Amino acid sequence: MPTYTVEVNGETFDIDAPNDDAVRAAVRQLQGQQPAAAAAPQPLSATPQPEKSTLEKVKGNINSFGQGIVDMVGMGYADEIGAGIDYAGSHVLPWRDAKTYDQALADTRGEQEQAYEEHPAANIAGKVTGALWGASRLAKAGLSPTANAIKNEVGLGRVTAASSKEGAILGTISGFGNGEDGFVNRLANSGVGLALGAGIGAVAPAAIAGGTQLVKSAAAPLIAPFAPNGYVRDALATALRRAGMTPEQVETNMRAAAADGQDMFNVADAMGYTGERLMSTSTRVPHDNRQPLAEALMARQAGQGERLANNLAEGFDTFDTAGRRIADRTTQRTAEANELYPAARANAGPVNVTPVLDEIDRTIRPGVNQMVNPRDRIANDSIEGALTRVRSMLSDGNSQVTDFDTLFRAKLDLDDMIQRAEAQGAGNRAHYLSRVQGLVDQALADASEGYVGARDAFARASRRIDAVDAGSAASRISRRAQDTIPEFEAMPPGEQVDFRAGYIDPLIARLEGASSSPTTNKARMLQTPKFEAELPAFAAPGRGEQLTDRIAREQTMFRTANAALGNSKTADNLADAADMNQFDPAVIGRLVRGDPIGAITTGLSKMLGTVTGQPPSVVERLSRVLMETNPDVALDVLRAGTQQLSRNDQLRARLVSALVESGAAGMPRLTAP
Repeated sequence: MPTYTVEVNGETFDIDAPNDDAVRAAVRQLQGQQPAAAAAPQPLSATPQPEKSTLEKVKGNINSFGQGIVDMVGMGYADEIGAGIDYAGSHVLPWRDAKTYDQALADTRGEQEQAYEEHPAANIAGKVTGALWGASRLAKAGLSPTANAIKNEVGLGRVTAASSKEGAILGTISGFGNGEDGFVNRLANSGVGLALGAGIGAVAPAAIAGGTQLVKSAAAPLIAPFAPNGYVRDALATALRRAGMTPEQVETNMRAAAADGQDMFNVADAMGYTGERLMSTSTRVPHDNRQPLAEALMARQAGQGERLANNLAEGFDTFDTAGRRIADRTTQRTAEANELYPAARANAGPVNVTPVLDEIDRTIRPGVNQMVNPRDRIANDSIEGALTRVRSMLSDGNSQVTDFDTLFRAKLDLDDMIQRAEAQGAGNRAHYLSRVQGLVDQALADASEGYVGARDAFARASRRIDAVDAGSAASRISRRAQDTIPEFEAMPPGEQVDFRAGYIDPLIARLEGASSSPTTNKARMLQTPKFEAELPAFAAPGRGEQLTDRIAREQTMFRTANAALGNSKTADNLADAADMNQFDPAVIGRLVRGDPIGAITTGLSKMLGTVTGQPPSVVERLSRVLMETNPDVALDVLRAGTQQLSRNDQLRARLVSALVESGAAGMPRLTAP
């Protein structure tokens, strides 16, 4: 028969009784509420209990602590499981008296109640430990919806939904286990457990998140000035999460920039928009690194034009101007012609200009000889006049030019006439002269084999000079990429080289002539649809992608600098004013006007703003990390931040799950009336 310890009127008694009803009857007997004969069905012995020793108290606390763990982990089924073990042991072990399952269940529940009543603190500590352990096991096994939601970095709404779902499930299971007196009672208890668990699950995430933020904000002014690194890591990790990036992605962006010669590309640039906002805050909060930070951004932006000009020159493999290229190509053509044409003239035979004269005559006097039979006194038009002059250089009416050198000089004069006509806009005159030019050229080629090579070499050199002009024309805003790109692709490789020189020279001139102000974005002019299509298409082989990336990074660096230095200066002025006025004069003003409540409210508002913000020491160190350009250093710092945030998330997940589990599993038993 088990022994129960009770306290009546300040005295402790040991009572031997078969079940709880007998114990209650004995207590009433001791209190004088009921005759002893009716109090218990079996004889009871009650003797005063002496004061327990320290060892017994320690054992009692340990037992109560263990009972709390078992009760929480068992989720309401610990008493049934314990009763089953006790029942089996009473029938298997020879030294024990056999008992029914109901007796074993009553004894087990009595022990649980006694453990809580005698050592409530130890019992509650055990339940908390059991809840944390259970939550940790569920999270580790991937069975906790709440932990999984937090791990996946979803929003508070989805975490709350997952937590409520988990609480409902655990509450239903625990409620059914905590029920007594039949299936109907257990079913009713499971319904209560479902509602209670779902409610606790819905409240737990916001409570934990809010409490964590409150503690962190309250502790920041006290801890951050002396240990700012933890707050810096937390801010960086949070920024990475908002940017949807990992430390390795930031490092990769920085290494790619360094490989392209843009080693001034920093952490803030690599983080994109989130980095811009952090940089904006860092330059507007007063701290010791604020001025060096702003000066570094201004100096970097001032060199944007020069960097872009170098990027274009390297991307197009062109380091001279269009004018210099034309001059060099002209000199080269002249030198080559001076070498080839004399040799062609030396080996030339007589020339035949009859086909040339026939072509001219078909235009100026078709079918008749004007010198024999003048048609009238009407003056020649400009086309007739030009052709007549050419004819006069080839024939006097009686004889024709047969000397190669004479015809070659006439060709040079004819070339000049065509150029002047084109320059004057006389397209038709140039057309007729060009037809004659082709025949003159053919006559020279027929008279000298060397002339063909010299002519072709001169033509190739001339086309390369023309390609420079074509490139310059293609860079104009009025020209469309749909026209310029096919024109470029149709050129031989040599002409493409000179086209690049003509194309890139005006763009570099515009960059060099642009304002050097930090608020001027010189990369923007290269990011129109026209240039975004043409630059990679015209760039030197294998340089297009690199050039595009360099221009995009210059745009990113401008946005970072502009977020920090540009826009309205109101925020800067407010920050400076707050830094200079540590005590708000409005507080004194309200006191003078007899408004103490208003003065207190204003003071508390200012104090709250200081408490909930990040101290200058944290912002200073954060600004140094944002300006970091070494990929290895950046990776180490960002990894430390994400690891800390991951640990914080895991702890938050365990706390939420433990709160849900303890609330759902610790619901009281409902007994049937």
